[in-house]
Amino acid sequence: MRALVIAGLALFWIGQSNVAQTNNCIVCHSEIRVDYLESAHAPAGVTCVDCHGGDPATLDYRAAHAGSTTPTRAQIPQLCASCHADPVKMKPYGLRTDQYAEYLTSGHGKAFAAGDLNAAICTDCHTSHRVMSRFEPRSSVHPQHLAQTCARCHADSELMKPYGLSTDIVDNFRQGVHGTALQNGNPRAPTCATCHGLHGSTLLQPEDIVTVCGTCHIAERQYFDKSVHRSKTNSAEFQGCAACHGDHRILSAQSSLFESVCTQCHSNGTSAHALGEKLKTLLTEVQRALHEAELVLQQAEGMAFDVSGYRSRLHEAQTHFLQARAAQHVLDEAQLVELTRRAQAIANDIRGEAHSLQTAVQIRWLGLTLVWGYLVLVLIVLSLYRQAYRRERSL
Repeated sequence: MRALVIAGLALFWIGQSNVAQTNNCIVCHSEIRVDYLESAHAPAGVTCVDCHGGDPATLDYRAAHAGSTTPTRAQIPQLCASCHADPVKMKPYGLRTDQYAEYLTSGHGKAFAAGDLNAAICTDCHTSHRVMSRFEPRSSVHPQHLAQTCARCHADSELMKPYGLSTDIVDNFRQGVHGTALQNGNPRAPTCATCHGLHGSTLLQPEDIVTVCGTCHIAERQYFDKSVHRSKTNSAEFQGCAACHGDHRILSAQSSLFESVCTQCHSNGTSAHALGEKLKTLLTEVQRALHEAELVLQQAEGMAFDVSGYRSRLHEAQTHFLQARAAQHVLDEAQLVELTRRAQAIANDIRGEAHSLQTAVQIRWLGLTLVWGYLVLVLIVLSLYRQAYRRERSL
């Protein structure tokens, strides 16, 4: 055991010596050692001198710092691009080489190119030394952390004041259905970059909102494009999806949305209000029917029934319901009636058949209980008769 400990210490010392020999910078600059060693640059062989210059092979202060420099904020984007825009250097890693070109088209890049050094640059998002892949869970640009990274600037009231931007955007996003799904660990939940872009991030224009939302919500967009609302989109009074669901604090498609949003434009007594009430009722009723069918199946499972066949039919009903939820955007009552009718008919059949199974079992249990009760009663009568018979014999 002692020999193993000594061997382990020796290997550790050799490993540390090798690191020091190849990059002596982190011997003195220990404050960035861990960040650098955990970065994507370290295993790729990108060392301090690739960005700062100097001589990493010596521990002599003057010799090590000869020709070295600390890049200014104005120099950082082009410095990063000297590698990340080079197809030869990036090809082995399969990385894109258009990030810098995309950055220059973004709101950040345009402001930076115009001389605004407060505009976001590479290190504001990726950090200076602990640069990690967005697939690494500890990365500052991992989907789970991206909102917090954006909030470093976009939640800073002093920094946002010159641009007239709201500082509650990130908080609103977290409270919305997208942010909630992301915080609950849904890997498919959208982040800031999903809607605004990665390196080419920009503010969405009203005419782009339906297109951007439609990249994920494909069916909803197709139905919406056929609706009367589509003709109102891009006007000052109606900005597509955001007009009903919000922009960052995205509201879930619940029945309460009708009372809180639809009635703001369509007052009681109008034909549009009446249609909205009908659509809401259709969806609410089928949702309740699906919920009741699910509860009945759970009860049947608890009674040891095989409900796999019913489960597949329930999934079919739920599919019709999801289609109906998307179809409500076209505002066609007849189409919604057909889709909800299919879903509700299946749900009602499942509920009825599952109830029949439970009823049959209950009848069997009742019959079994009566039989056992009768047998117990017979045994009691026989026991009493036997006791009486013995008493008579003993007299």
